[in-house]
Amino acid sequence: MKKPLYNCHMETSATYDLNDELQLDRLAAALNSTVRRKMLRLLGENSYSVLGLAEALNLSVSTTAFHLKFLKEANLIKVLPNPNKKGNEKIVTQGLANVQIDFRSPLQYKNAEFIYNIPIGSYTSFDIKPPCGLVNEQGMLYMHDNPNVFSTPERFSAILLSFSKGYVEYTIPAFEYKNKTISSFTFSVELCSECPNYNNVWKSDITFWINGKEVCTYRSPGDYGDRRGRFPIPHWPANSTQYGMLKKIRIDDMGTYIDETLVSMLTLPELELNSHDLTTLRIGIKDSARYIGGINLFGKNSGDTEQDIIVQVSYKTQ
Repeated sequence: MKKPLYNCHMETSATYDLNDELQLDRLAAALNSTVRRKMLRLLGENSYSVLGLAEALNLSVSTTAFHLKFLKEANLIKVLPNPNKKGNEKIVTQGLANVQIDFRSPLQYKNAEFIYNIPIGSYTSFDIKPPCGLVNEQGMLYMHDNPNVFSTPERFSAILLSFSKGYVEYTIPAFEYKNKTISSFTFSVELCSECPNYNNVWKSDITFWINGKEVCTYRSPGDYGDRRGRFPIPHWPANSTQYGMLKKIRIDDMGTYIDETLVSMLTLPELELNSHDLTTLRIGIKDSARYIGGINLFGKNSGDTEQDIIVQVSYKTQ
C-alpha cells in the first residue's frame, strides 16, 4: 500500500441553506456512496496521491478518479499538483472539514449580474518584453518596442496592445459582489498571437490569472492579417495585424471553460472572489510556455468585435 504523502489539512467549513440547491444536490450525490465516504475518512487524516488512494481502497485508478469527481464538485476535496515531484502527479487533500445546513426559514435570493467594461489600456500593472506597442485611433503611440510607452497617460486611449512576453494586469472593483454567493465569473476579450507584420499560422500560449491564480491557457493559432477587421484601425498598415478571435472564459463551481469547453477543474471557491474589494485579471505569456508567440489585445473600435474586455459576474442577492 502506498503511504500518504503528507498531512496538509486546512480546516475549512461551509454553511448552506435550502436556497443553495445546486450545492446541496452535489453534496448529496457526493455522500451517496460508501466508497466516497471511505475516501473522506482517509483524507480526514492525510493527503494521498490518486494512485495511493486507489491502492488504499483496492480500486483501479479510473474508478478512483470517477469517485473523486463527485467529491471535488461538492468542494469536499481539492486536487492539487504535487510540489515535490515533476510531471502530472496530483495530490488529493481534504477540502471542507465541516458542513452545516441551516433548515430555518431560508431567505429567498434573486439572481443578479455585475457587468464591467475594461478598456485595454487601463491596466494597473504590467511587465512586458519587446517587440511591443500601443496603438490608438491616430496610430502608433510614440514608438515601437519601448516598454516605457506602456507607462504614459496616453495608454488609456489604446485600441490595440501588443507584446512578445510578460503580462498586463487589470483591476476590477468587487464591491458589488463581495460577500455574495457567486454563481459564475466570465470575461471575454478579442486577441491573437503577435509576430512581425502578421502570420495566420503563428502559435502562442496565452495564459489568464485571476487573483494571482492561474486559471487556464489558450493556444492562439495565429496573428491574423489576411483581411481587414470589421472595425479597421485608421491609418493602420495593411500588412500588419488586423483582427483576433473573441474568447470567452467562464469559471463556475464545476470548472473552467473556454468558449464553453471544459479546460480545467479549477473552480470558483479557489479564486476567493467574494473575499476582497478588488479582483485582478492578468493576461500574459509565461516564460515556460511551449509557444512564446506574443499577444495582441483588441479594444473597442478595432478588430472584429466592438468591445473592450468585458467582465460578467453572476451572483445571488436578497
